Amino acid sequence: MEKETESEAPPSSIKKRRCGYKKDWENEYLWLKGVEGDTERAFCDLCKTSFSIGHGGEYDVKRHRLTETHKKRVQQKETSKSMDAFLRPKNDFLADKVTAAEVTSVYHTVQHATSYRAGDCGTKLAPTIYPDSDIAKRMACGRTKAEAIVTDVLAPASVEDCLKVLRRPLNEQREATTKAHTPFFSVASDASNHGTTKLFPLSVRYWTPDLGVQTKVLDFYDDSDETSAAIHNQIVTKLEENGLGLDMISAYSADNASLNYGRYNSVFQKLKENNNCILKANCVAHIVHNSAKHAGDRLNIDIENVVNKTFSHFSSSAKRIEELKSIHTFVEIEYQSLLRHVPTRWLSLWPAVKRLHDSWAPIKTYFLSLGEDQCPKSLWQLFKDDQDGEGNPLDLQVYLSFLSNALKIFYDTVLVLEREDGTVCELYDMMFTLKTKLQQRQSDGFFGAQTGVLLQQFPDRQAAVLREDMCNFYQSSLTYLEQRYDFSDSNYQKKVASLALKKSPFNFSHLCEAVEVLQLSKKLDMDALYDEYCVVLPHQQAIVQSGATVVEKWATLLKHTHTPNMTALASFLLSVPITNASVERVFSLMTGCWTDTRNRCSVNLIKSEIQVKSNFTFSCKDFYTYVVKEKVLLNAVRSNKKYKFKKKPEEEGVNEGSFMLPDDTSIAPRTPPKF
Repeated sequence: MEKETESEAPPSSIKKRRCGYKKDWENEYLWLKGVEGDTERAFCDLCKTSFSIGHGGEYDVKRHRLTETHKKRVQQKETSKSMDAFLRPKNDFLADKVTAAEVTSVYHTVQHATSYRAGDCGTKLAPTIYPDSDIAKRMACGRTKAEAIVTDVLAPASVEDCLKVLRRPLNEQREATTKAHTPFFSVASDASNHGTTKLFPLSVRYWTPDLGVQTKVLDFYDDSDETSAAIHNQIVTKLEENGLGLDMISAYSADNASLNYGRYNSVFQKLKENNNCILKANCVAHIVHNSAKHAGDRLNIDIENVVNKTFSHFSSSAKRIEELKSIHTFVEIEYQSLLRHVPTRWLSLWPAVKRLHDSWAPIKTYFLSLGEDQCPKSLWQLFKDDQDGEGNPLDLQVYLSFLSNALKIFYDTVLVLEREDGTVCELYDMMFTLKTKLQQRQSDGFFGAQTGVLLQQFPDRQAAVLREDMCNFYQSSLTYLEQRYDFSDSNYQKKVASLALKKSPFNFSHLCEAVEVLQLSKKLDMDALYDEYCVVLPHQQAIVQSGATVVEKWATLLKHTHTPNMTALASFLLSVPITNASVERVFSLMTGCWTDTRNRCSVNLIKSEIQVKSNFTFSCKDFYTYVVKEKVLLNAVRSNKKYKFKKKPEEEGVNEGSFMLPDDTSIAPRTPPKF
C-alpha cells in the first residue's frame, strides 16, 4: 500500500538543461560561427548578426536559416561574386593557376568542337565534383568570357608565336658584319563558300633548323570580290599588317585555276611584280588526282557512277544491308560496308573501288537475285550477261580488278604529296617515278595479276578490246600528266633535286645551280657559302645514309653550325609547298566548327577557332603546362580589355583586331604583344 501511495504522488519539477554551441555544426552550415565567450549564442556570417541557441540548440540554427533576412542574404551571395575575387592580393599564388585552368578549359572546348554553353556548365559543375579544389571553386568562365578569350587572347597569341619566328634571324650567333637572314616563307590561299559568304584562308609555311617545317593560319577573311586583283590586294595588306616583308616570300601556293596562275592577269603574276623571286607552287596533288579521273572518264565503263550507284542502293535501306550480309555469310566472305566516292576528295576513289572489288561475289549474287525488274537499270546492264548464274565472266569484274590495281599508284602518290613535311627537292623524283610506273605498265601490258587471269576467260576478240581500253587508260593519264607538269630539264624542281640528300651528297656546283635557279644570288654571299659548304661536307655521307626525312636531314646538317647563307638557302627551299593541302584542311576545320547548330557564329569567331586549332599543336594537358608559364597571356585573360563591348569606339575603330594588354596599352597588328 505504501508503494501505491508513493507512485500516485505528483512528480517533482526538473530544471531544463541549457544548450551550447557545437563546432560540428559548421560542417553543415558554412555561414555559422561561434561567439567567443558565450556558448549559448551563434553568429551568422551572411547576416552579420548573432542569435541565441541556448533553448533549442540546432533547432534555433535551422529556424534562423528559414528567416526572410537570411534567405535574402543567401540569394545575394549566389547572384553576385564576392569582392574577394576582385581584391585579391598581388602575391596570390593561386591566381595564375586559376586563370590557366580557365584558359585551358576554353582551349579544350575549341580543340574538341564542343559548345561554349557546355564549357560554361562544366566550369560551374567543377566545384561540386571537386569540392576540395580551391582552383575549381574560383574558376569562372561563362560563354561570353570564353569567346573573348578565343578571339582576343588565344588567336592573336597563336599568330604572334608564328610572327616571332619569322622576325627572328635564322642564326642567332652571327658576327656584326654578317647580314641577318630571317626565315623565308610561302603564302597559300584558296576560296570556298559558307552559304552566301565567300571565305579566303591565308596560311604561311616556313622552316627553321630548330622547329622544322611549320604551317600556320595567318588570317581567314570574307570578301565578295573574287578577282585576282582583290585577292592580291588582300594578301599584300594582310602581310603588311603583320609586319612581314614581301621580299621574303618564297612561293605562292593555290589550286591550278587560271585565276591563280594565268599567264597575264593572275594572282601569281601580280605577286611577281612585288617580288620577282616568287616561285609557282601550284597543287601537284590536284594534277595527279585529275589525271586518274581524266583517264577513268575515257574507259568504256563509268566506274564513278558504278561505285556511287551501288553505294546509294544500300545506304538508305537497312533491309538491303541485312540481305547483303546474309550473302556474305553464305559465301564465307567478311562483310565490309561499301564506300562512297566524293569527286572533290583526292583519296576516295581507290578505296571505294577496292571495297567493291573485294566484295564482288556477294555484290554480284545480290543484284542478280533482284532480277531485271528490281535491279537498277544502269547496274543490270553490267550484270545481265550472267543472269543465268553460270559464272560467265563480266566486263565489270575485269575493270574493278584493273582499277583496284592501277588506281593504287595514284593513291600512293597523292598520299606522299599530302605529307606536311614534303619538300620541293623531292617533287620531281615523285612525279618522274609516277610517270615511269605508268609507262612501264603500258609497255608491258600489265594490268594486274588477277586481271590477267580473268582476261583468259574471255574470247580472244573481247579480251583484246578490254586490253586496248586499259592501255588507253595508261596513255590518257600519261598525256594529262605531261601536259600539266613540266618534266623537262629546265624545271627548277629537277635542278634542286640533288639537295634532297637521298641518294648521294651534294657538291658546291649543286648549290650554285640552286642559287641561280632560285634567283638568290643577290641575297647570299657566295664566297661565304663555299666556306659553309666545307664545314658541312664531312657530315653529308652519314646523313644521306640515315632514314630521316629531307626536313630532318637538313636540320641535322645545319644545327649547331654557323652557316647563315646555307641555312637561308635551306629556308627558301623547304618553305616551298608542293600542294595546297594546308588551306584545304582549313575548310575542313571550318566545316567542323561552323555547323548548322552553330549557324550564328561570326566569321571572326570561326577564324579565331581555326587559328587556335591550327597554330597551337599542344594536347590539352600540355597546353596547361605551357600557358601557366605565360604571364603576359594570363594577364591579358584577366583584363577586361579582351571584351569588345568594353572598348571605347575610337579604340575599336583604330585598332580593330588588336590585342589589348591589361595595362590599357593597345598593341596593333603590326607590332603584336610579346608572348
